Amino acid sequence: MNSFAVLGLAYFLFTLISSGFLIAAFRTQLDSSARYFLFSELCMVISCAVIFLVNVNAVAVNGLTIGIPNFAVLASEVAILYSTLCIVKKMNKKWFMFGVIALAALTFMAEINRNESNYRWIITTNAIIVTSLFIANYWAYKHVLLPKFPNNQFVQFLKWLTFGLICFGLIRVIANFTSAPIMPRGEPTTAAMIAFTLFMVFSSFRYMSYIGFRITWVDQFNPSENILNQPLVKAIEEKNQFLRGLIASNRFIGISALASSLAHQLSQPLTTIAIRAETARRDLSPARNSVGTISSLDEICAQSSQLSSLVQNLRQLFGSKIEKFESINLQKVCNEVLEIIKPTLQSKRITLLKQYQSNPIIFGDGVQLQQVLINLFNNAIDSISENNSDVREIILSITNNESCATLSIVDSGSGINPMAFESLFELYKTTKPSGLGVGLWLSKTIIERHQGKITGFNHTNGGACFEIQIPLNEMAGVK
Repeated sequence: MNSFAVLGLAYFLFTLISSGFLIAAFRTQLDSSARYFLFSELCMVISCAVIFLVNVNAVAVNGLTIGIPNFAVLASEVAILYSTLCIVKKMNKKWFMFGVIALAALTFMAEINRNESNYRWIITTNAIIVTSLFIANYWAYKHVLLPKFPNNQFVQFLKWLTFGLICFGLIRVIANFTSAPIMPRGEPTTAAMIAFTLFMVFSSFRYMSYIGFRITWVDQFNPSENILNQPLVKAIEEKNQFLRGLIASNRFIGISALASSLAHQLSQPLTTIAIRAETARRDLSPARNSVGTISSLDEICAQSSQLSSLVQNLRQLFGSKIEKFESINLQKVCNEVLEIIKPTLQSKRITLLKQYQSNPIIFGDGVQLQQVLINLFNNAIDSISENNSDVREIILSITNNESCATLSIVDSGSGINPMAFESLFELYKTTKPSGLGVGLWLSKTIIERHQGKITGFNHTNGGACFEIQIPLNEMAGVK
């Protein structure tokens, strides 16, 4: 038994055991990422088995026993690439199948045409393709996975271990232009043993890093519990329950400042309805023209519609206790909030300027986003009321770029105290005598749950500006 056989057997046993562990950990309920990663492990099991059998002379060296390991390594790297991409977005499996079939066809054609004059070029081509897939996986870890999980050390490990595999691939490519190409069969050279030992070490630790990543990460929108992440799933669920309760409670706290004004303002459309109804009854006299009746009825309909819309918005804001993420129109969310705060703005003599430069569609919970807007508008109204400035206005603007929507609220109040910037979004930090220090912290938490960002700063006009950035819904974009 030569050294290649020992390496093949060792990696075969490690891969077989690790594949079984992966299946047991997920209790056969593997998500897309785990399924692709398991496929890659099974490919390596096949590759290692054939390499072992060839090097113990149990099977002959021919096109089949050379082609199967070559194809298995290529398919394994494609599967790992899809496993990574599946973590951050939904992937169409037909392209994976197409890639695997294309690699199988390429390997098959190479082995049919292999002979003494071109075998080095076939080995070189295979090494270049494998190295290219290593590079693709390195790119996926660095530019797709790492931005989503910047503080996860296992993602960093995955990136650098894959960089090591790139170095292994480059060594194989260069070695093919020397007198001793690196191949996993025959009498092993020192360079070949070192190269394939490094490959086995990098690949093994890459698997362990993937397991570590799955232990330390749970998709909060689609949690999948398994043996690996049971404690984390439980902790996240407890946190989510706490946040849901706090969000529901804070809706009432945030709206309390509007309650007295709404109670008074709601009586106005009701009074108008009553007066117009009386007018309609008088105009129904056969001796009178019906034009006035039609006008009065139209007014009744308009006022009733306004009141119904307002009540519906309030009911939605107070009544929703279930978190519901879906595709929503950001302008619609803002307009519903504006209907609620309109009476307060009028009573405080505050002018609202809407600057809608786009109509983005985002993915989120409309009620939670309305809660954020209520908090920000309450702060703006309080700041303007305390400032007693001649200019009393709030500017609401919506813009977007290719990846995210930006919503900003600018007021003409006194601005943010520079001493408060560092603790602006911290829990229980407030500058209001009667404040709880919950509103901005909760707003930041809600926006981060939407994969967004909220910032606060002083505008050039002296007032405060709060800016929210939320990713666009990739399936919908901008209308």
